[in-house]
Amino acid sequence: MDKQDTRRKITFYLNPETNDADKYVCDEIDRTPQGERGKLWRSALLAGFALRKQDARLPHMLAELLNDATTFDEVILLMKAVFPEEMDAFGERRPAGQTTMATRAPAARPEQDGVQDETRNNARSMFGQQTD
Repeated sequence: MDKQDTRRKITFYLNPETNDADKYVCDEIDRTPQGERGKLWRSALLAGFALRKQDARLPHMLAELLNDATTFDEVILLMKAVFPEEMDAFGERRPAGQTTMATRAPAARPEQDGVQDETRNNARSMFGQQTD
């Protein structure tokens, strides 16, 4: 008897024209060599579930925060909001010289319907940052 194939194929769409996070991901995918993309997608999905295991809100919050200009400090600030005691115990350790996730200047953002900017501003004010 043949062994049943338990693998799963996962399919979804990204909308780079309307979402900054989707645009960032599409740009990163385009810069990734074709042969490495499947491994990258799998790793990203598993990393999201690793974050979800800690707190179900984390993948959603990080996805809303993500764009070309997202800084390491913003990610840490979000983590401190979700895990204040744990992050205080962790301290101010960070990779040497890392300040942003972007390796290039942020692209100009097209006009949006304001919903995404409102969400980002709400998240920033929730974490004590200045809003746009």
